[in-house]
Amino acid sequence: MMRGLLKLALLAALVLGGWYAASPWYAMWRIVNAAEDGNGDELRARIDFDRVQAQMKADLAASRDDGDTGLFDRIGDGVVKTVGGAAIDTLVTPGGMAVLLDVSPAVPGQDLSWSVAYDGPNQVRGVSTYEDGTPGPQLVFERQGLAWQMVGLRL
Repeated sequence: MMRGLLKLALLAALVLGGWYAASPWYAMWRIVNAAEDGNGDELRARIDFDRVQAQMKADLAASRDDGDTGLFDRIGDGVVKTVGGAAIDTLVTPGGMAVLLDVSPAVPGQDLSWSVAYDGPNQVRGVSTYEDGTPGPQLVFERQGLAWQMVGLRL
């Protein structure tokens, strides 16, 4: 009886460990395939577009915060935030993600290869690289129950 319970516990640990290792790859694969297929419904189901847009806009605002309060600096910051915010709103949509992940304008004609970097038990990044070694976009995922959802994008 005890030996049977030990085997069952070992099997459960192997299944959970396998899921933990494989599920981020599966989530990333689903998003990349949906982008390649132009499947907007699948992208909407797997990406929290509001969070991705908010994160990117916060990153843009932080990049402009250099402490300079001169008139021209404030005008420049306003222009960058406005134009950058509009670009983020256009990019971080199902159509924009399909273009970014399938036919990237950064390195035309080169395919992306992907790897997974674990940032903790509940967050991973899908890290892409172009054929020539140039870094590509990074997809940030958070665990939502037993599944993973994309919540961030780093370009």
